[in-house]
Amino acid sequence: MKLTNLAESPVYYADTIKLIEKSFDYTSNNKFDIDFYPLMSKENHINCHLLVSDSKVIAHIGVLLKTITIDSKTFNIAMYGGIAVDETERGKGHFKNIFNQVLNKYKNNCVHLLWSDHLEMYEKFNFYPAIEQFEYNDSLEDALGFEPSTLKELSQIDIMSLHSIYSSQDDFRIDRTIDDWKTLSHITSTQLYIKRTDGRISNYFFMNKGEDLTGVVIEAGSFDDFEEIKNFGIVWSPEFLDFPYEGDILYAAVLKIGEESSFKDFIASYTDNEIRIFNISDETVEFEFEESNISLSQSEFITGVFGPSRFNELEDLFPLYISGLDSI
Repeated sequence: MKLTNLAESPVYYADTIKLIEKSFDYTSNNKFDIDFYPLMSKENHINCHLLVSDSKVIAHIGVLLKTITIDSKTFNIAMYGGIAVDETERGKGHFKNIFNQVLNKYKNNCVHLLWSDHLEMYEKFNFYPAIEQFEYNDSLEDALGFEPSTLKELSQIDIMSLHSIYSSQDDFRIDRTIDDWKTLSHITSTQLYIKRTDGRISNYFFMNKGEDLTGVVIEAGSFDDFEEIKNFGIVWSPEFLDFPYEGDILYAAVLKIGEESSFKDFIASYTDNEIRIFNISDETVEFEFEESNISLSQSEFITGVFGPSRFNELEDLFPLYISGLDSI
């Protein structure tokens, strides 16, 4: 068996997409490489890892490298998606083999993120539920204030307005450039809605994304217009937007601690130096908090800092917001 990637072996692209779509039960109405264009674009093929045997694609793990900036410090993160193993080859250790090799390749990143409900499987690789997510589904009125559009039809001034809105929020988001907005315009399975004030875009949101996110607002520029936005469908948010909240507190991703020194800096920056980690082992995180030395399991620490059900002492921290447009 050979471990390769789509940049080295582009001949396997169609077979890779076929494997992923079959594994995720895609219907003919949707296309994985459209829903997750940034992951599967040609520019990212070097990070689309394949296990090939006798010219057959056995497994795929895609990686998208991004950054998050907190207080002028930029941290590298690796996001994993399109994870699939051929159904005839499951149970033979292929996934463990390729995933360990891929994780090692990106070990210098601060944080690793992926999206899955197979918690027991990913806990074996030290991934744990993280990032509080609240779901609102109580639309009562007609949807007003926003109009449909597309990224491709917007002017450069409009794109700059979107960029400014996205980048100016208090929560911590994946860094974006103007070129990133051009890349996102290829995700034609999502719908953009914009709100204009005096002719200029003052807010926006994206709704729907292919196979799994129909009827969901997957990214909002700002939640200031929450009362209007929620009339379009289900809203996912990293913060309380309506009280009392009567739904379940969900998790937005599963997270793995990355390179130790950068993760320590990340936590210090994220918590405004309230938490100072002094040791990370395979099992535990030891840290100083409110002048006390504390040791917790990695799972307890990750959940306590990022949620769901984060530490009471950290409830006022601005949340991480990895929107559905960025998730892979």
